[in-house]
Amino acid sequence: MATRFRSAKWLEKNSFAPQVFVFRNLESGQVIYSQLPTFSEYQIKLLFQRPNWQNRKPSTRRDIWKIMAVVDFKNYDSAVVAYQSLVRLRSMRDLNLKNIAMKFRPRNQDGNIWYSAQYRPIYTQEAVSDISNVLETLKKEAKIHWEDEWRKGDLQNWNSDLVSHELLDRVGLQTPKELLDQLRIKAREEFKKLKESQSVVSEETNEQTQPVV
Repeated sequence: MATRFRSAKWLEKNSFAPQVFVFRNLESGQVIYSQLPTFSEYQIKLLFQRPNWQNRKPSTRRDIWKIMAVVDFKNYDSAVVAYQSLVRLRSMRDLNLKNIAMKFRPRNQDGNIWYSAQYRPIYTQEAVSDISNVLETLKKEAKIHWEDEWRKGDLQNWNSDLVSHELLDRVGLQTPKELLDQLRIKAREEFKKLKESQSVVSEETNEQTQPVV
């Protein structure tokens, strides 16, 4: 299903929630963004356009990917714009601004991106930074569910007026499909409540502005 870009209308029509999903590779530390609670070769090709030996094209094997964060938005348009912005930032870092990006990445004695075994922590750190920057730049309100308390980094890096944080259920992480489905249902319910409340406010405003005959 996660085989192409999905519009806001498609997501709402097909009972998905206004969310962005962040998966991390347990072996390499690489990160995948997805509009849906799953991913496919489509996301791999989109996010790894110029792989090399330090950033190899990863496999879609489910056992080496773990949910790192789920970002809930107030509406579908915000979720779509944020997803597109995250993809664009990744593309810029890997293609247009690669030399600049490399200057900020920790290096080992050989001058390569620092790593332990095959794992390079800089990829998850860059993803967290990108999420924070996208939300701040776009001024989008969001709730982020994190796999671990420390994963989000220092709270000073987040705009508390826009972003709130919660932890993913530790037991639920053992069955990620069920966990993500629960988050989808909860986020859709919150979206419906918000939409209904906005509709009520709009109707009351219209009534108050009606001319008296």
